[in-house]
Amino acid sequence: MTSRFEGVAIIGVGLLGASLGLALKKNDPSLSITGVGRTLASLEIARRRGAVDQITLDVREGVARSRLVVIATPTSSVIPTLDLVLAAAPPDAVILDVASTKEAICAHAQRVCPLPRRFVGCHPMAGSELYGPENGTAELYSGSVCLVEKDAALDRDAREEVCALWESAGARVADMDVRIHDAILARTSHAPHVTAAALALVAGEYGVPAEMVGNGFRDTTRIAESRAELWRDICLENRWALAETLSSLQEWLHRFEAYLTASDGPGLEQFFRDGAAARARVVKQ
Repeated sequence: MTSRFEGVAIIGVGLLGASLGLALKKNDPSLSITGVGRTLASLEIARRRGAVDQITLDVREGVARSRLVVIATPTSSVIPTLDLVLAAAPPDAVILDVASTKEAICAHAQRVCPLPRRFVGCHPMAGSELYGPENGTAELYSGSVCLVEKDAALDRDAREEVCALWESAGARVADMDVRIHDAILARTSHAPHVTAAALALVAGEYGVPAEMVGNGFRDTTRIAESRAELWRDICLENRWALAETLSSLQEWLHRFEAYLTASDGPGLEQFFRDGAAARARVVKQ
Protein backbone atom coordinates (compact mmCIF):
# COMPACT_ATOMS: atom_id res chain seq x y z
CA MET A 1 0.00 0.00 0.00
CA THR A 2 2.63 2.52 1.01
CA SER A 3 4.38 2.46 -2.37
CA ARG A 4 1.56 4.56 -3.86
CA PHE A 5 2.96 7.55 -1.97
CA GLU A 6 5.99 9.33 -3.39
CA GLY A 7 6.99 10.37 0.08
CA VAL A 8 5.74 10.55 3.63
CA ALA A 9 6.24 13.27 6.23
CA ILE A 10 5.70 12.53 9.91
CA ILE A 11 5.43 15.68 11.99
CA GLY A 12 6.18 14.73 15.58
CA VAL A 13 8.42 11.71 16.06
CA GLY A 14 7.38 10.71 19.56
CA LEU A 15 6.04 7.29 20.44
CA LEU A 16 3.12 7.36 17.98
CA GLY A 17 4.92 9.04 15.09
CA ALA A 18 8.08 6.96 15.36
CA SER A 19 6.09 3.73 15.70
CA LEU A 20 4.10 4.51 12.56
CA GLY A 21 7.31 5.27 10.69
CA LEU A 22 8.79 1.95 11.81
CA ALA A 23 5.65 0.08 10.75
CA LEU A 24 5.61 1.74 7.32
CA LYS A 25 9.31 1.03 6.76
CA LYS A 26 8.82 -2.57 7.83
CA ASN A 27 6.19 -3.01 5.12
CA ASP A 28 8.04 -0.99 2.47
CA PRO A 29 11.76 -0.41 3.18
CA SER A 30 12.09 1.70 0.03
CA LEU A 31 9.57 4.27 1.26
CA SER A 32 11.10 7.67 1.90
CA ILE A 33 9.99 9.21 5.19
CA THR A 34 10.83 12.72 6.35
CA GLY A 35 10.73 13.34 10.07
CA VAL A 36 9.77 16.82 11.25
CA GLY A 37 10.17 17.86 14.85
CA ARG A 38 11.03 20.54 17.37
CA THR A 39 14.39 19.18 18.52
CA LEU A 40 17.25 17.63 16.60
CA ALA A 41 17.89 15.22 19.47
CA SER A 42 14.54 13.43 19.06
CA LEU A 43 14.79 13.53 15.28
CA GLU A 44 18.25 11.96 15.38
CA ILE A 45 16.96 9.16 17.60
CA ALA A 46 14.10 8.50 15.18
CA ARG A 47 16.49 8.44 12.22
CA ARG A 48 19.00 6.23 14.01
CA ARG A 49 16.23 3.75 14.82
CA GLY A 50 15.06 3.66 11.19
CA ALA A 51 11.69 5.38 11.66
CA VAL A 52 12.59 8.21 9.27
CA ASP A 53 15.18 8.76 6.57
CA GLN A 54 15.75 12.50 6.55
CA ILE A 55 14.98 15.08 9.21
CA THR A 56 14.17 18.77 9.46
CA LEU A 57 12.95 21.31 11.98
CA ASP A 58 11.01 23.16 9.25
CA VAL A 59 7.44 21.97 8.66
CA ARG A 60 7.23 23.67 5.26
CA GLU A 61 10.42 22.02 4.06
CA GLY A 62 9.37 18.65 5.41
CA VAL A 63 6.00 18.50 3.65
CA ALA A 64 6.84 20.31 0.39
CA ARG A 65 7.12 17.10 -1.65
CA SER A 66 5.15 14.70 0.54
CA ARG A 67 2.04 12.91 -0.69
CA LEU A 68 1.14 11.71 2.80
CA VAL A 69 1.48 13.92 5.87
CA VAL A 70 0.98 12.52 9.37
CA ILE A 71 0.48 15.10 12.13
CA ALA A 72 1.61 13.32 15.29
CA THR A 73 2.25 16.40 17.40
CA PRO A 74 0.83 17.08 20.86
CA THR A 75 -2.91 17.73 20.70
CA SER A 76 -2.64 21.48 21.22
CA SER A 77 -0.34 21.79 18.19
CA VAL A 78 -2.46 19.92 15.65
CA ILE A 79 -4.55 22.87 14.41
CA PRO A 80 -1.67 25.33 13.86
CA THR A 81 0.38 22.53 12.30
CA LEU A 82 -2.47 21.69 9.92
CA ASP A 83 -2.56 25.32 8.79
CA LEU A 84 1.17 25.20 8.02
CA VAL A 85 0.80 21.92 6.14
CA LEU A 86 -2.07 23.19 4.00
CA ALA A 87 0.05 26.16 2.94
CA ALA A 88 3.11 24.10 1.99
CA ALA A 89 2.14 20.54 0.99
CA PRO A 90 1.15 19.52 -2.55
CA PRO A 91 -2.57 20.16 -3.14
CA ASP A 92 -3.24 16.44 -3.61
CA ALA A 93 -1.48 15.41 -0.39
CA VAL A 94 -3.40 13.24 2.05
CA ILE A 95 -3.19 14.57 5.61
CA LEU A 96 -4.12 12.82 8.86
CA ASP A 97 -3.64 13.31 12.57
CA VAL A 98 -3.46 10.94 15.53
CA ALA A 99 -4.79 13.12 18.36
CA SER A 100 -7.05 11.62 21.03
CA THR A 101 -9.48 14.55 20.86
CA LYS A 102 -11.27 15.14 17.59
CA GLU A 103 -14.21 17.55 17.58
CA ALA A 104 -12.30 20.85 17.55
CA ILE A 105 -9.65 19.56 15.15
CA CYS A 106 -12.13 18.20 12.61
CA ALA A 107 -14.32 21.30 12.90
CA HIS A 108 -11.29 23.44 12.07
CA ALA A 109 -10.45 21.19 9.13
CA GLN A 110 -14.00 21.62 7.84
CA ARG A 111 -13.47 25.38 7.81
CA VAL A 112 -10.02 25.57 6.22
CA CYS A 113 -9.62 22.54 3.93
CA PRO A 114 -10.69 22.59 0.27
CA LEU A 115 -13.50 20.23 -0.68
CA PRO A 116 -13.54 17.32 -1.02
CA ARG A 117 -11.50 17.32 2.17
CA ARG A 118 -8.21 15.41 2.09
CA PHE A 119 -7.56 15.80 5.80
CA VAL A 120 -8.84 12.74 7.65
CA GLY A 121 -9.11 12.76 11.43
CA CYS A 122 -7.79 9.59 13.06
CA HIS A 123 -7.38 8.24 16.57
CA PRO A 124 -5.30 5.06 16.88
CA MET A 125 -6.30 3.39 20.14
CA ALA A 126 -2.74 2.40 20.94
CA GLY A 127 -0.08 3.79 23.17
CA SER A 128 1.86 3.35 26.36
CA GLU A 129 2.88 5.18 29.48
CA LEU A 130 6.28 5.34 27.76
CA TYR A 131 7.03 8.08 25.27
CA GLY A 132 9.63 9.33 22.83
CA PRO A 133 11.11 7.79 19.65
CA GLU A 134 13.39 5.58 21.72
CA ASN A 135 10.30 3.60 22.76
CA GLY A 136 8.74 3.37 19.31
CA THR A 137 8.02 -0.07 17.89
CA ALA A 138 6.74 -1.32 14.55
CA GLU A 139 4.24 -3.48 16.46
CA LEU A 140 2.62 -0.70 18.49
CA TYR A 141 -0.51 -0.61 16.33
CA SER A 142 -0.72 -4.35 15.70
CA GLY A 143 -4.05 -5.68 16.95
CA SER A 144 -5.31 -2.25 17.97
CA VAL A 145 -8.33 -0.31 16.72
CA CYS A 146 -7.88 2.91 14.79
CA LEU A 147 -10.88 5.23 14.67
CA VAL A 148 -11.11 7.00 11.32
CA GLU A 149 -13.40 9.94 10.70
CA LYS A 150 -16.34 9.28 8.41
CA ASP A 151 -17.92 12.36 6.86
CA ALA A 152 -19.61 13.17 3.56
CA ALA A 153 -17.18 16.06 3.01
CA LEU A 154 -14.15 13.74 2.91
CA ASP A 155 -12.40 12.82 -0.31
CA ARG A 156 -13.32 9.16 -0.71
CA ASP A 157 -9.96 8.10 -2.14
CA ALA A 158 -8.07 9.93 0.60
CA ARG A 159 -10.07 8.17 3.30
CA GLU A 160 -9.54 4.78 1.66
CA GLU A 161 -5.80 5.41 1.55
CA VAL A 162 -5.76 6.37 5.22
CA CYS A 163 -7.70 3.23 6.15
CA ALA A 164 -5.29 1.09 4.13
CA LEU A 165 -2.39 2.81 5.84
CA TRP A 166 -3.61 1.85 9.30
CA GLU A 167 -4.44 -1.68 8.22
CA SER A 168 -0.90 -2.05 6.88
CA ALA A 169 0.36 -1.05 10.34
CA GLY A 170 -1.70 -3.89 11.84
CA ALA A 171 -4.68 -1.92 13.11
CA ARG A 172 -8.36 -2.65 12.60
CA VAL A 173 -10.19 0.39 11.25
CA ALA A 174 -13.50 1.51 12.75
CA ASP A 175 -15.69 4.40 11.62
CA MET A 176 -15.70 7.43 13.90
CA ASP A 177 -18.40 10.02 14.49
CA VAL A 178 -16.42 13.00 15.77
CA ARG A 179 -19.53 14.44 17.43
CA ILE A 180 -19.56 11.69 20.06
CA HIS A 181 -15.89 10.70 20.02
CA ASP A 182 -14.72 13.17 22.64
CA ALA A 183 -17.54 12.34 25.07
CA ILE A 184 -16.74 8.63 24.84
CA LEU A 185 -12.98 9.11 25.20
CA ALA A 186 -13.51 11.32 28.23
CA ARG A 187 -15.08 8.29 29.90
CA THR A 188 -12.80 5.54 28.61
CA SER A 189 -9.39 7.21 28.38
CA HIS A 190 -9.11 10.72 29.78
CA ALA A 191 -10.91 10.22 33.11
CA PRO A 192 -9.01 6.96 33.77
CA HIS A 193 -5.75 8.89 33.44
CA VAL A 194 -7.00 11.49 35.92
CA THR A 195 -8.15 8.87 38.42
CA ALA A 196 -4.90 6.90 38.06
CA ALA A 197 -2.93 10.02 38.94
CA ALA A 198 -5.27 10.84 41.83
CA LEU A 199 -5.00 7.33 43.29
CA ALA A 200 -1.21 7.49 43.02
CA LEU A 201 -1.27 10.83 44.84
CA VAL A 202 -3.44 9.40 47.62
CA ALA A 203 -1.00 6.53 48.16
CA GLY A 204 2.00 8.79 47.83
CA GLU A 205 0.88 11.32 50.40
CA TYR A 206 0.26 8.48 52.88
CA GLY A 207 3.79 7.19 52.37
CA VAL A 208 2.86 3.66 51.26
CA PRO A 209 6.01 1.45 51.23
CA ALA A 210 6.84 -0.37 47.98
CA GLU A 211 6.71 -3.83 49.59
CA MET A 212 3.03 -3.26 50.38
CA VAL A 213 2.05 -2.36 46.81
CA GLY A 214 0.09 -5.12 45.09
CA ASN A 215 -0.85 -5.78 41.49
CA GLY A 216 -4.19 -4.02 41.83
CA PHE A 217 -2.48 -0.72 42.58
CA ARG A 218 0.18 -1.27 39.93
CA ASP A 219 -2.42 -2.08 37.26
CA THR A 220 -4.74 0.81 38.01
CA THR A 221 -1.99 3.44 38.33
CA ARG A 222 0.37 2.38 35.52
CA ILE A 223 -0.85 5.15 33.23
CA ALA A 224 -0.15 7.75 35.92
CA GLU A 225 3.43 7.63 34.62
CA SER A 226 2.36 8.98 31.22
CA ARG A 227 3.86 12.21 29.95
CA ALA A 228 2.42 15.11 31.95
CA GLU A 229 2.62 17.68 29.14
CA LEU A 230 0.71 15.39 26.78
CA TRP A 231 -2.11 14.79 29.24
CA ARG A 232 -2.30 18.43 30.22
CA ASP A 233 -3.07 19.26 26.58
CA ILE A 234 -5.54 16.41 26.12
CA CYS A 235 -7.48 17.35 29.25
CA LEU A 236 -7.64 21.01 28.27
CA GLU A 237 -8.76 20.21 24.72
CA ASN A 238 -11.54 17.97 26.04
CA ARG A 239 -12.23 19.89 29.24
CA TRP A 240 -16.03 20.10 29.01
CA ALA A 241 -16.62 16.42 28.33
CA LEU A 242 -14.00 15.50 30.91
CA ALA A 243 -15.51 17.79 33.57
CA GLU A 244 -18.93 16.22 32.97
CA THR A 245 -17.41 12.76 33.27
CA LEU A 246 -15.63 13.61 36.51
CA SER A 247 -18.89 14.94 37.95
CA SER A 248 -20.56 11.61 37.19
CA LEU A 249 -17.64 9.76 38.73
CA GLN A 250 -17.88 11.86 41.89
CA GLU A 251 -21.59 11.06 42.15
CA TRP A 252 -20.83 7.33 42.10
CA LEU A 253 -18.06 7.74 44.68
CA HIS A 254 -20.37 9.74 46.94
CA ARG A 255 -22.96 7.00 46.62
CA PHE A 256 -20.38 4.39 47.57
CA GLU A 257 -19.23 6.51 50.52
CA ALA A 258 -22.81 6.75 51.75
CA TYR A 259 -23.17 2.95 51.66
CA LEU A 260 -19.85 2.62 53.47
CA THR A 261 -20.55 5.05 56.32
CA ALA A 262 -23.99 3.50 56.81
CA SER A 263 -22.48 -0.01 56.96
CA ASP A 264 -24.88 -0.88 54.14
CA GLY A 265 -23.53 -4.27 53.07
CA PRO A 266 -26.23 -4.96 50.44
CA GLY A 267 -25.67 -1.49 48.94
CA LEU A 268 -21.93 -2.08 48.69
CA GLU A 269 -22.42 -5.52 47.16
CA GLN A 270 -24.87 -4.15 44.60
CA PHE A 271 -22.44 -1.35 43.74
CA PHE A 272 -19.76 -3.90 42.85
CA ARG A 273 -22.25 -6.11 40.99
CA ASP A 274 -23.46 -3.14 38.94
CA GLY A 275 -19.88 -2.14 38.19
CA ALA A 276 -19.00 -5.62 36.97
CA ALA A 277 -22.11 -5.76 34.78
CA ALA A 278 -21.40 -2.31 33.32
CA ARG A 279 -17.83 -3.28 32.48
CA ALA A 280 -19.00 -6.47 30.80
CA ARG A 281 -21.44 -4.51 28.65
CA VAL A 282 -18.79 -2.01 27.59
CA VAL A 283 -15.77 -4.27 27.13
CA LYS A 284 -17.32 -7.52 25.92
CA GLN A 285 -20.07 -6.25 23.61
